[in-house]
Amino acid sequence: TVIMKENLEELNQRGLASGYPVILGGAALTRAYVEQDLHEIYEGEVRYARDAFEGLRLMDALIGVKRGVPGAKLPELKQRRVRATAPVEVEERPEEGHVRSDVATDNPVPTPPFQGTRVIKGIQLKEYASWLDEGALFKGQWGLKQARTGEGPSYEELVENEGRPRLRGLLDRLQTENLLEAAVVYGYFPCVSKDDDLIILDEQGNERTRFTFPRQRRGRRLCLADFFRPEESGETD
Repeated sequence: TVIMKENLEELNQRGLASGYPVILGGAALTRAYVEQDLHEIYEGEVRYARDAFEGLRLMDALIGVKRGVPGAKLPELKQRRVRATAPVEVEERPEEGHVRSDVATDNPVPTPPFQGTRVIKGIQLKEYASWLDEGALFKGQWGLKQARTGEGPSYEELVENEGRPRLRGLLDRLQTENLLEAAVVYGYFPCVSKDDDLIILDEQGNERTRFTFPRQRRGRRLCLADFFRPEESGETD
């Protein structure tokens, strides 16, 4: 998001903003950020596109406005909605701080099949294609949805007639043209826990890195770190 802002400022400084409308999108950006915050600093037109289809509609509108097509116009900028929220009461953390929960610490530690990392290559497409989230792909990425007026094909019809045929075509192309080589990296590492931290160790027992997890503020006060051998036990998990 910072890079986008800097790029727009650079276009302003070079005097190019008026001649270059900008369409932005992607997981790191929101419509409000683009059409409010970035629009305020950019001297040209800047719009947010949720997916490729919305981007194409914006490009059509931009071309229509430039050519003077009657009725052609850009959609209105989305205004940021501010919700009124009630004050939140913050529960103070108990004085015992990082007191460990009652999770057992004497369970047998399983023996890993190996230490370190391994790579699995040559995974066949059929082994993971079924895990694809069709809803996220069809709705979120390809923008398949029924018209708000209720006219035209339903979402289910769009999926059967457009979404799945297109997906099958892409999967077939990946398979026949060998465009994708899937691989997985996984591993087992010794570790210990300390307070709310899980400490990953190297082969010599030195700290490699650590992860800090939240702890419940009430009840059993569970934390993921509690399920691994504590550092003071002298054992590794």
